[in-house]
Amino acid sequence: MSFDLKTMRTLALSLLLLVSGLLGLAQDSTELLDKAPAPIDEALRARVDQFYQAFVAGKYKDAYLLVDDESQNAFLEGDKQQYKGCETLKIRYSDNFTKAVVVESCKGEWKWHGAVLPRSFPITSSWKIEDGKWCWSYVKPTQMAFPFSPTGFVPLPPAETAEKPTENKDRPAIPADLRGAAHSILAKVSLDKQTVRLRPVESSRDLIHVRNEMPGAITLTLDQFSMPGLKISLGKTQLQAHEETTIVFEWRLDDPAILCPDCAKSTTGSTTVQLHIAPTGQVFPLSIAFEHAVQTDHPVPPQVSPPPQK
Repeated sequence: MSFDLKTMRTLALSLLLLVSGLLGLAQDSTELLDKAPAPIDEALRARVDQFYQAFVAGKYKDAYLLVDDESQNAFLEGDKQQYKGCETLKIRYSDNFTKAVVVESCKGEWKWHGAVLPRSFPITSSWKIEDGKWCWSYVKPTQMAFPFSPTGFVPLPPAETAEKPTENKDRPAIPADLRGAAHSILAKVSLDKQTVRLRPVESSRDLIHVRNEMPGAITLTLDQFSMPGLKISLGKTQLQAHEETTIVFEWRLDDPAILCPDCAKSTTGSTTVQLHIAPTGQVFPLSIAFEHAVQTDHPVPPQVSPPPQK
């Protein structure tokens, strides 16, 4: 059986489309099996949104109306935190779409010994259908929120039982001194100095080194700052574990923004810009000092007493 060139190209294209379709079907099969019918998915999302909007509004009684009967005591006993906003990230269905686990991203504040740390964090909740409606269902947590942990959480200990614990029994590593643990974690983000010195009479520069010794990544941001002649450059905006970067401060007399170079040379005093670290919430004030005196390495001569009067 013979084929002309046009027929062979058509067969090749058809085979390519068939293989691509099979590969796509295999890749998406898990998502297809987990995808709920539209009415079920829409009903759950509406209830989830109603539940978390109650936390945004601070109306926890409205959220209580969406809790299943067996979980009402647990809901009432749990801590209530008002969020600034929430959105649904992912839903995983089970039991023929009668149960689901929802991952929600909420914006809120960590409050820790007087410190208020704004940040977003994921919240996982369980839902099930009760009397034909989706309801929030309590599942005992295995972690607790801890704002100074690189992940934002630390593991919870298991429930106490009648069995006496032994020395060889493994237990989750929860810091006994949470305040001390917080200070220890914060100390892992370090700066070699917080003051730079620039010579206003000439172009000059100075550096600050920032190092991350935390087990996870941190993000660095500087406040918006504008001053003719002054340029501040952040080497990296994200530091992985055990990485270091520099913040470069440059005084440029050739900056076109300087309208009066002679006036710029007489700049005195100091100014401050703030460095923000996430997720720890640390804020480092960085001082920029303009100094006219030239520091030399020559030792100061010792004071000489006048000769005795005769």
